[in-house]
Amino acid sequence: MDYWQGRTEERQKIGKWMADGNIRLIGITGLGGFGKSTLAVKIYEEDSAEFVRIGWVDVSRRVTFTELARRVLLRLGFSASTVDAIPELSLVDALVNHLREGRYLLVIDNLESLLQPDGQWLDAIYEQFFHGWLGCGGKSVILVTTRERPDFPAIKLKWLPLPGLSPAEGAYLLRAAGVLGTEAELQDFAKKAEGHPLLLTLVANFLIEEEQPNPQINYLQNYGLANVSQLLTDEKLKGSHREGKTDIWMRLVLDASFHRLSDKLQRLLLNLSVYRIAFNGAMADAQLPGEEVSERDLRQLARRSLLQEERDKNRGRWFQFHPFILAYIKQKASNLTEAHQKAIAYYKENAKSEPWQTISDVAEYLEVFYHCYELGKYDDAFKAIGLCADFLTLRGYNIDLVELYRQLVEAWQQSNSESWEFAASLNSLGNAYNSLGQYQSAIDYLQQSLAITREMSARNGEAKSLIGLGNAYNSLGQYRLAIDYLEQSLAIFREISDCNGEAASLGNLGSAYCSLGQYSLAIDYYQQSLAILPEVGDCREEAYSLIGLGNACHSLGQYRLAIDYLQQSLAIFREIGDRNGEANSLIGLGSAYNSLGQYPIAIDYFQQSLAIFREIGDRNGEANSLIGLGNAYNSLGQYPIAIGYYQQSLAIQREIGDRNGEATSLIGLGSAYNSLGQYPLAIDYYQQSLAIFREIGHCNGEAKSLNNLGNVYNSLGKYRLAIDYSQQSLGLKREIGDRNGEANSLNNLGNAYGFQGQYRLAIDYYQQSLAIQREIGDCNGEANSLGNLGNAYDSLGQYRLAIDYHQQSLAIHREIGNCNGEAISLSNLGTTLAKLGRKLEAVAAYQNACDLYQAMGLDADVQHADNAIQRLSKKTNIWMSLPKAIVGLLLRWVNRLWRLLHTFFRQR
Repeated sequence: MDYWQGRTEERQKIGKWMADGNIRLIGITGLGGFGKSTLAVKIYEEDSAEFVRIGWVDVSRRVTFTELARRVLLRLGFSASTVDAIPELSLVDALVNHLREGRYLLVIDNLESLLQPDGQWLDAIYEQFFHGWLGCGGKSVILVTTRERPDFPAIKLKWLPLPGLSPAEGAYLLRAAGVLGTEAELQDFAKKAEGHPLLLTLVANFLIEEEQPNPQINYLQNYGLANVSQLLTDEKLKGSHREGKTDIWMRLVLDASFHRLSDKLQRLLLNLSVYRIAFNGAMADAQLPGEEVSERDLRQLARRSLLQEERDKNRGRWFQFHPFILAYIKQKASNLTEAHQKAIAYYKENAKSEPWQTISDVAEYLEVFYHCYELGKYDDAFKAIGLCADFLTLRGYNIDLVELYRQLVEAWQQSNSESWEFAASLNSLGNAYNSLGQYQSAIDYLQQSLAITREMSARNGEAKSLIGLGNAYNSLGQYRLAIDYLEQSLAIFREISDCNGEAASLGNLGSAYCSLGQYSLAIDYYQQSLAILPEVGDCREEAYSLIGLGNACHSLGQYRLAIDYLQQSLAIFREIGDRNGEANSLIGLGSAYNSLGQYPIAIDYFQQSLAIFREIGDRNGEANSLIGLGNAYNSLGQYPIAIGYYQQSLAIQREIGDRNGEATSLIGLGSAYNSLGQYPLAIDYYQQSLAIFREIGHCNGEAKSLNNLGNVYNSLGKYRLAIDYSQQSLGLKREIGDRNGEANSLNNLGNAYGFQGQYRLAIDYYQQSLAIQREIGDCNGEANSLGNLGNAYDSLGQYRLAIDYHQQSLAIHREIGNCNGEAISLSNLGTTLAKLGRKLEAVAAYQNACDLYQAMGLDADVQHADNAIQRLSKKTNIWMSLPKAIVGLLLRWVNRLWRLLHTFFRQR
């Protein structure tokens, strides 16, 4: 930048593209040293006034997308804790979403470093990001520099091939650098050099150092550097270089510059080439211990253009190699083992102690890993990453972990190693893949780890492999297999007295049994895990166990207890600053309040969770919050709003490739359209969900889709078809051991037979369902089965028996605080009481139901209850003759009397 010259046309062209609201990405291409980065700096610093400049990222050291995304999000103003809470799988969406919200300029320098020789990406997530960015709307621009063009979609994209400087521009650059000569001489040399800015700069600095105070351009002939055409006739050089005469000339200029250095500076330059990141004076000094190395030495190398100098925010000086020069220096170095060892010693001495907040806090450990790996000391590399692996896992740097452990695994596989370090690396690699949702890859590596640990009789390692396999199979919905692995891990952890491992096995067993609908057993495992976790001081896992307990209690209809556990988890997550955990607790609370019929509170919690997930860029979490909102509005009878939320969640899940989530959103849409009476559309959505669940092998989801298809065919009066779907669902639920799901399928079969008038058969299914729900402790399900039995006996004309079942159902709904269930029980009770001629009690029951529906905002249900009251009032002349206000007062007194009598008889 000291001798900036020319590029006026290029700057104008890029400026025009940046002003075009339809251009999302601009690429500057050219050979190494052609000034791509320099031009980008000029544009970033001087030509971007209309943009908010949010960062310059040099990816020449193969920066992972995770690292880049987190760095940019910090520049966008998010706190470190918020950024760290974003799951790796959501970083693409987080960055794309936030970039499109403003007018930002982001520069990514040396993009070719992220490409393999065949043009494929080293980190496939970059491809997802760029495709996502080019496919979205927004006013931000990403400017990249690269030697090679990646295979981008040809939309919203412009490429600028960067030529060399013109002879006049090259001559100006030489003169500005202090080189002397006539204009013709300077232009002639610039033309021979093809206007290559790096070559011109190297030559200028060489002459300044060697020929002061009279650095004439024609003095190059004294060093054999005057005419590149003569060099091309040298037989020794033919075929040595692929980049043509400019490349040959630069290497000769570099040779001349290198050999003019002192022995000390030559050794320093060679040793510095082992650093893969920028270095400062202290790092340089570590390479020549016992010799005085100062920042002045580095600046001298920078003046010769052998190093590039930059300043950090504190004005500290940092240095690094231009990629072309680094390749040249490494080619000259014969053995860098000692230099790597010195780098390792430096990083170990300067490594930060805990607590750590971001990946930059453990950078020294990652560099120790790199240098040990370069030396082939894989055991030492494993130890280095082991010091910060738990932190990287906790913070969600799973892509980084995959890259680190993959290198070790591949190295040890080549040597047929069967060491415990190899087994542990396989286990860590499997767990990282599991966190990324790549379950089959996870299982493959974990099975390899298990085989080695068993052969070595390494019990702790064996148990860790088993717990990893259990988690992977649980994610795949293969719960019985998951439980088998987790129980094996639990037995081993207890045998070797590993409390952390025991707590982890217990918590994961809780999750597996919860998925199976065996909630009491799940709760027992969660509570055992919770009893251990405070002893080992793992607050985060404690909070997640509390979420598990909350979800299990919710499934059992124990909503108040669920809320208590979820509030505890929420408090812990907020205390430790875990935004993702906080949002998950809020979703759980929203679901619990939705089940209680307290829909405004539920919606508030879902909205809070949605805001957090959007803030941290968690697209999966965002979709889950939208489903929660859809469910709440569906319960409110506001079906168009519910459909809107389900459609939003569906779009996100299709975008991020979440097939399970996609199927869940489709079920929500089917439910909403079923409630609207649009049965063909409901069937279509249910069939789509069924196809997806079958495709991914999710038996539980398949059974849910079948159950829902049974429901809609019931509504259509196609009872045989409804029964067939419900029977298929029942078979699957029994096959996977889902007791709660089995009870639901039995209830649906009862409904289908009830609609056909086969009430005795319906009652049999309801009784089977009731027995299961009492067995597993599902209060809400028990109340629903009792209500169904009441309706069946009502249809048989056995009103007193029907009333008994409705009253039992009502008592349970009141006990667990389920307002909607209570209102439904009251309405059913009113219907049966009216048939017995107990009209005052019937009106009181309907009025109670009406009040509850009104409190919940269920207008359609309010109208239904009010209509029932009006019908009963017309049949009872006394109500017709009294003013409306008096009628209301009397009804309230009747309601109170009815409640008192009901309570009295229950207590007896």
